[in-house]
Amino acid sequence: MSTSSRSSDPSWFRGRGGRRFGLEFAAIIVLKLLALTLLWFFCIRPVPRADTAPAAVEDHLLTAPAEATHDR
Repeated sequence: MSTSSRSSDPSWFRGRGGRRFGLEFAAIIVLKLLALTLLWFFCIRPVPRADTAPAAVEDHLLTAPAEATHDR
């Protein structure tokens, strides 16, 4: 029987391949965070929000609807 212990073997992650894997994994995470940030600033943030102040809601609900124009 072999008496060598697996705990004495160096970890795969400490080798050249493991460092490269960790670097690529970190780069992917950073790029995805950057992409999500850009999506936020260019797509989600500029959308105007509806005025939800109580006075604005009351004005919207109590005013008569505007007549629709028909382009036929």
